[in-house]
Amino acid sequence: MLIVQLIFINLAFIVSFTLLLPSSPWLFSISSILLIVLAAMRYQYYHRQTHQILQTLRHGLRNLQDGDFSISLADNIANKSQSQSEVLALFNQVTDKLRQEKQSLYQRELLLDKVVNASDVVTVLVNHRDTIIFANRAAEHFFAQTSMLGMSWQKLLKENMPELGQHDDKDNAIIQLMFAETKEEHSWHLSRHHLKLHGSRHQLTLLKPITQAMHQQELQTWKKVIRVINHELNNSIAPISSMCHSGNILAERLNEPQLIRVFATISKRINKLAEFIQSYSQLARLSRPQKQPFNLMKTLVQLQELYQFTLSCQKQSLIFSGDESQIEQLLINLIKNAQQACPEQATEVSVESQQNQLRITVRDFGAGMPVEILTKAFLPYYSTKADGSGIGLSICREISDGHQGQITLNNHPEGGLQVEVYFPLDVELVDSALSDNRNDETE
Repeated sequence: MLIVQLIFINLAFIVSFTLLLPSSPWLFSISSILLIVLAAMRYQYYHRQTHQILQTLRHGLRNLQDGDFSISLADNIANKSQSQSEVLALFNQVTDKLRQEKQSLYQRELLLDKVVNASDVVTVLVNHRDTIIFANRAAEHFFAQTSMLGMSWQKLLKENMPELGQHDDKDNAIIQLMFAETKEEHSWHLSRHHLKLHGSRHQLTLLKPITQAMHQQELQTWKKVIRVINHELNNSIAPISSMCHSGNILAERLNEPQLIRVFATISKRINKLAEFIQSYSQLARLSRPQKQPFNLMKTLVQLQELYQFTLSCQKQSLIFSGDESQIEQLLINLIKNAQQACPEQATEVSVESQQNQLRITVRDFGAGMPVEILTKAFLPYYSTKADGSGIGLSICREISDGHQGQITLNNHPEGGLQVEVYFPLDVELVDSALSDNRNDETE
């Protein structure tokens, strides 16, 4: 546009030079001055317009440099050329695309952060200076830290988990870690990955808890063994019992007291063996829990009529979603074990609900258990009692696992053994039950 205007001004100058210079040099001078002033004004206007557009682009680029992609250039500059309009439109298109990509990237990062922090896998990222630059909530809980960013990885291992530091040479392995607070050993899958970020070396350490998965696999193996043993023993016991009964009848007819005592002894031992098989069959027959809301406190009060124990709970009513018969079986097993450990003093049962979690504690006042026995207490067939089957605690652990819970054994600091069972608690269900109770009291 400016070039066309300058061409017209040059043509006007040529025309005035041709027509006015020979006859009217003053008029030629005046017209030349006017044309020069007009050309200068047009150039100054174009220069100001170009400078304004460049200033707008400079301001927009500085916003992009600062990471602000919400900038959008106004397309309201008067008398701008088509190329200038295209530049402004192209800048706005680029900022729109960058803004969309940044928003998409932010959403992906937010989702990834939620997934990593919600995972129970301990995740720690360490840079080449041995400084922790990322740790999820599972890692903070594992090392009992509120924040791990900026801490030295090796120093943290040495102070909080020296057993993990002994596995620095392993990149992929299953390890056992003993926690000093609970005196419990847990299984973990350790994996390390070496990667480069921003040109520097980093190490990603992952610790996946596999204790519960191994317990489930171990329990399924025991169930298969129990089913096979039960099948074979039942096939043998049935004909032996029948033959023993027939022999006993024959001995009575012949009036042989010695044979009668022999067959009676055999029958007694067969019955004991049948009871033994029956007790172990409970573990193999335990089905998936049929969860329904029920009042846990009501169940405990009913059990108090059968078993003597003290009950401690701040709530009169506590609604829990689970299989009531299985939970009742778990409580009976734990209470009976506690009473057998110390029949002289009443067993203590306490119930607490906090932070979306239900905790049931059963404590006896006996001699407790050595540490080496605590680690084997949940194994099927393992028992320290002379007449114990070693199946009660195994059933308790499977019931707790079936309800997505956890069961632990530990010696109480003041003496005796305490069993703690943790279950996830449906807060909405509890609040609804409390609201119903208030309404009933109001009516």
